[in-house]
Amino acid sequence: MRAMLSRLAGLLIALNCAAQVPVPAHSVEIKVPPEVASERFFVRYALTGQRFGGWVEPSPGLSSYFIDTTTRNRAATRIRAILYAPGCAIQTLDLALDGSNAQFTFVCHELKTISIVGRVDRFFGRPVKLEARYLARWAQRFLGLDDDLITAIPVGDVAELSADGRFHLVLPDLSQDPLAGALDHAGEVRIYAKDKESEALVAQLIPTGLPLITTRMGGLKAQSAYPSDPFFTTVFEPCAATPPPVRTREGFLIRSEATNACR
Repeated sequence: MRAMLSRLAGLLIALNCAAQVPVPAHSVEIKVPPEVASERFFVRYALTGQRFGGWVEPSPGLSSYFIDTTTRNRAATRIRAILYAPGCAIQTLDLALDGSNAQFTFVCHELKTISIVGRVDRFFGRPVKLEARYLARWAQRFLGLDDDLITAIPVGDVAELSADGRFHLVLPDLSQDPLAGALDHAGEVRIYAKDKESEALVAQLIPTGLPLITTRMGGLKAQSAYPSDPFFTTVFEPCAATPPPVRTREGFLIRSEATNACR
């Protein structure tokens, strides 16, 4: 009897939570499989006639995301989207809409992981964490958006800097991704440092001494492997538009001549 009451209470809580999330009159439901962490699910989309498009706000514990397909008080006639989950290949969605609600199920096509091992010799004196992002330069054309609106997809796990400035990032092998690895789909991997507390971007880390796999803007080309020799660790230089001031222990400002690797 007690077990039955417990299950009934759980069902009532679930129904109550579902009732608090109204489904839009015109929408696309994107179903997330159980093996995918919904809080790390990425969706960048554009509806017919939209200039900037939108993003899905990731949240934990969800089995579906609903995208409102109403724009300018009208039901959109088409939605295009780029979807990604950690460990899975990037997917695209191009769906004609007829005014009724539609569904799409994300299926994870697994990719193997690779590593980026590096070292930052100097930084700006603040605690940071590192993350890799894949800049999909082909996404604007697919979504029908302005070329300045570059889609940046967080890939891999967050990494910490060791006491001597070393780091180890694990990310998917995008060279084997059917989209990111295609010759006609331009893109690059960039490594960013973020403030541990505020989550604000501090700098982009640009690899030195790797001209064959470094892009013009300081990113890394999609490769099946990156240099990871423990005796020759790749050095990365921080590039920040406005480097934070560096001070001595006594509080005096230090003039910095070459702490910025921006090109």
